[in-house]
Amino acid sequence: KSSWCLLPSGVPDVKLDPNTAEAKPDVCEDDTEPVMVRIKPCCCLQVLMDSLSSVSYRFRCPGPGAFQCTETGLVFVVAQEAELLYRTIQWDERLLQPGGKVAAGPLFSIQCPQDAVGQLHLPHCETKEALFSEGLLSVVHITGEGLSILEPLEITDTHVIVKVTHLSAFGLVKDLWNRFWNNTSPVSGQVLLFRKPLSEIQNLNVFLLPSNIPLKEVKVSEMFHQDSQNIVVPSKCRLIKGQSYRVDCQEACLIQPETEDFDLDFGPNYHPSFQIRLPINTTEVAVTVRDHENTEVWNSTDGDLITKSLWSSQHHSFDLFALTVCKKHVNVGRTGAPH
Repeated sequence: KSSWCLLPSGVPDVKLDPNTAEAKPDVCEDDTEPVMVRIKPCCCLQVLMDSLSSVSYRFRCPGPGAFQCTETGLVFVVAQEAELLYRTIQWDERLLQPGGKVAAGPLFSIQCPQDAVGQLHLPHCETKEALFSEGLLSVVHITGEGLSILEPLEITDTHVIVKVTHLSAFGLVKDLWNRFWNNTSPVSGQVLLFRKPLSEIQNLNVFLLPSNIPLKEVKVSEMFHQDSQNIVVPSKCRLIKGQSYRVDCQEACLIQPETEDFDLDFGPNYHPSFQIRLPINTTEVAVTVRDHENTEVWNSTDGDLITKSLWSSQHHSFDLFALTVCKKHVNVGRTGAPH
């Protein structure tokens, strides 16, 4: 079944009392109130299909705290009970160019009728080394009145944190000149594999994407347009924008294209970087991604490819047009603003 989990962000370490199942807070070094964390038995998150390949997410925050969606990586810090509705939308690069900015993550349209959100944490794909560059990342806030740049309160190894007063569209951007002078710096990337169910022709689609692209959105796009299923393999790697890559696969009948330049594609539509054609009786396949110097940047061997490809639509644990998923154990954090 599809798994969803909401985790507290920015809370101190806590230990559960086995007799009461309540958290015992660590003592803070300052005079602030200790933070209490309580585990709720169940919570529901809705995933809705707006169109053939557009996903939106809805979650009701049960009270004050910091809540993370593990599908998008977004973290919301709320001051009260609130309902959140969010989705990715298309960037308009023409809005960014006059300010010398380029997209550095998906553009999220976020709604919260209660205006309860005080902080927003957006996931980035920069490496730790790149974060030493001052002014590398900022957040764009797009409304009907135009575009404004929000300077981060903090940039962590994984997220950019900004203060928000009202919600509309938010997205990470990078300084164009900074990217120009650091054009050989890698970003944190991911390699995703998708394969159609058994047929006369077996195609394995290979995606090279930044790490802050939600897997759920690529999955939905592939299921609708290609009827393909995700093959779960370790996906982390480092990729360089504009650098040429190729794929090796000894079992392949055909690989196309021979090489492809990596681009920072932030959707909401995603297309395979490579397509590998396999013989019908393939039961094992090894895939390797190499750069222009023939250096291996990613590899994976999957010995159960056939079994996974037979996972048909009748076994899907979700309705593609209206999906409600419940997670039996959801951690809900009651906290103020994360440090």
